[in-house]
Amino acid sequence: MKLLFKKEDNNDITVKIQQGTIPVEFTYTEMITQLLENNTIDDTDFGNLLDDEKENLEEMLGKISEIFNEDEEGGEETEQATG
Repeated sequence: MKLLFKKEDNNDITVKIQQGTIPVEFTYTEMITQLLENNTIDDTDFGNLLDDEKENLEEMLGKISEIFNEDEEGGEETEQATG
C-alpha cells in the first residue's frame, strides 16, 4: 500500500491512498482492507511535509502496522491450537 501525504496552503495535511497506479481519496476502510490483505506500507510519499511531521507520521504508521502484525500472530496461534 502506498500513502501520499500533502500539506495544503492552510497547513492541513491531506492523504491519498494509491490503488494500483491511481491515487484515490483516503478512507480508513480501504487502508484496513489493504493492511489485512498485505500488511505493508511501502513507498510512502510525504510530499512537502516538514521533517518532524514526517517523523510523527512514520511513527504512527509503524504502530498501526504493529497492531496488524500482532493480530496475524494471534490468529496463527489460534489456528494451530484448534487445527
